Amino acid sequence: MTKKKPYNDIRLLDFQDKFSTEQICLDYLVKMRWPDGVTCSHCIDSKLDFIQTRKVFECRQCHRQIYPTAGTIFHKSRVPLRKWFWAIYLMATSKKGVSMLYLQKQLGLGSYHTAWLMGHKIRQAMAQRDSIYTLSGTVETDEILIGGKQSLDERRSKGDNKTPFLIAVEENSQGGPRFLSFEELETIYEEHVVPAIKKNIRTGSTIKSDGSGVYIKAQKEGYKHERSVEMKEPEKTHEHLKWINIITSNLKRYLLSTHHGVFPKYRKAFLAEFAYRFNRRYWPRQAFDRLLYACINADPAPLPVLTA
Repeated sequence: MTKKKPYNDIRLLDFQDKFSTEQICLDYLVKMRWPDGVTCSHCIDSKLDFIQTRKVFECRQCHRQIYPTAGTIFHKSRVPLRKWFWAIYLMATSKKGVSMLYLQKQLGLGSYHTAWLMGHKIRQAMAQRDSIYTLSGTVETDEILIGGKQSLDERRSKGDNKTPFLIAVEENSQGGPRFLSFEELETIYEEHVVPAIKKNIRTGSTIKSDGSGVYIKAQKEGYKHERSVEMKEPEKTHEHLKWINIITSNLKRYLLSTHHGVFPKYRKAFLAEFAYRFNRRYWPRQAFDRLLYACINADPAPLPVLTA
């Protein structure tokens, strides 16, 4: 009996065969962006010619030109589209993510800065895609601090070393984790936490939290509330917020092991990447297409936007 090859190895080789040339990648991008064919927005029933030397479509009637990558994160990039596809594939399918140094070496990029820019553009697309969704039903919530060590006295203000986030985990019908979201906070006071709850969790949902009074305030905004006070029953509270504790542990391990920590300025982007992959973990075969679609439809992200 022939032993089957590992699932991931088959996918890797299939991907290499499927996107073997730059033209194939461009054709695939065009088909995904315009499934019914490229048309001129100014002319009716016009035909377009593809100018191979310039990689652009031109309308026969008005001569207006349409660049396939215009308005996407790939526009004006000097990196071949095939390398972009590989970067998207690796970031979409790797359970622990990939470092930009690894990306630079594997794709043969000329500089670390190029890999860094590609990675952050893809993370921007991930964040924008997840921003259109909200959590609902029963949702575990808590504030977490991402970064270096910090004393208890510093927990209620955003210092230079730690960044506070609201983490929310939607439970499925069996009580397991379904979807995940992060929202960066200015502080962990109610004036910043409650708006974050309203932004990420649908009104009428049940919020599971610890004993923080912040979440009691959320009841006034139309949420149900299940509370567990850690100081009185630490084991019960740990179980009450089971998935938040597990996911937070995995998140911090991911930031340290894959990226060796991240600067405060970019923590939001790395958490968005972590949440994006987590939310699509049940559809591994669609991972590349989903992320490519997000990259095609995301707002362009030039360097000043990424470093703002």
